Amino acid sequence: MNASVAKESMSLRHMLIVVTGVMITFGCSALCFSTWGSFQPVVATSLGIEKTAFALYVTIMYLAMTVASPFAGKLLQTVDARILLSICACLVGGAFFLMSVAPSIEWFYVAGALLGAGEVVLLWLAVPTLINNWFVERGGFFIGICMCMTGVGGAVWNAVFTALVANGMDFHEIYRIWAIIALVTSLPFTLFAVRTRPQDIGLLPYGASAGQGAAAAKPRGLSVKAAMKSPVFYAICLFAGLINIAILIAMQFPSYARSLTDVAFDVVVVGGVMATVMMVGQAIAKVALGGLADRNARGTLLFAFSCGIIGILLCWFGFASEYLLYSGAFIFGFMYATAVTLVPIMVRQIFGTREYSLIYSRISSVFNLVASFAALIWAGIQQSAFGFNGVFVAGIAMLVVVLLIGLYCFSQQRSIVSRWTEE
Repeated sequence: MNASVAKESMSLRHMLIVVTGVMITFGCSALCFSTWGSFQPVVATSLGIEKTAFALYVTIMYLAMTVASPFAGKLLQTVDARILLSICACLVGGAFFLMSVAPSIEWFYVAGALLGAGEVVLLWLAVPTLINNWFVERGGFFIGICMCMTGVGGAVWNAVFTALVANGMDFHEIYRIWAIIALVTSLPFTLFAVRTRPQDIGLLPYGASAGQGAAAAKPRGLSVKAAMKSPVFYAICLFAGLINIAILIAMQFPSYARSLTDVAFDVVVVGGVMATVMMVGQAIAKVALGGLADRNARGTLLFAFSCGIIGILLCWFGFASEYLLYSGAFIFGFMYATAVTLVPIMVRQIFGTREYSLIYSRISSVFNLVASFAALIWAGIQQSAFGFNGVFVAGIAMLVVVLLIGLYCFSQQRSIVSRWTEE
């Protein structure tokens, strides 16, 4: 193969970017997003507060991400990623340490703000931005690998939490351990394994045409100003926001199972297993959908939508057998995974990489704002006169709207790509 068509091969430095993404999602992000539910009853009992008072810190965390996201996107575009990611890892570790000495719930609210400021970079922005910088090919696949580690980490750290509580450890001590884990699993990688772009160390993105030199890897796309003048930008904001509402219907699956009567299985056990198999499904789906979206993002959307509809229908009408309920929860996991895999890939394919972190940070502001209230929306529907029937009907209707908006965005992709420019 001659030099003009040779492509940059995979190097150790490329793989270190993936390893860094894996470690910050397995550590900081999984500890933050996947274990708070386990702490809720323990902390509420210890501090003598209502569980809703504890859960408020999660809302504060999402609101902090909403506010910080545009600023974080700008920083990630201009500041050395090693510095920014390391500071954010310290914010997460510091927040857990603050919880470890908290005498009252107000300390958790401060910690929630710190977690939001750190995680908006570590989870929502750093992984897709760094992967897009370092990989021209197979970017979606590697984003999926990194993002699936929040589920894997959640399974590991919840098991650790259960073991520590069973041994009589106080939640303050567990949070101190969480702080140490967050720092140990992140700082060695954010400090020593990361560079913002491969050109910083004389490399090209994986899959870039090596014979053309650095020009081959020069970012191309719309500027953030041009993107925000396009109706497609706002369509993707709505698309991402509705996905974040729709996928949280999964949090209602265990409650629905426990509400069933005259069935031949233990509804409490089945509800718990449904939550577990859904997490397994979405972990597998993040890798699978990331790889599929590299080849055909539109087809991936159609596949995920189908999984979402089938999953809801099986959970809704599959009460004759616990295995139908498990199948529904697992299949729905493939829709659940789209929030952190398909959305960033769509943004890249439609708007390019020229100012990707700035564009994606503004879109992430929308879905983080929505996420702070999504659980309340589903709980409100469930507690209304429509009950769980209303929940499932609303979920299906929302997925249909998500599909229509997504198809509109893809229909406009070619015209937007024709307006791409270089930095």
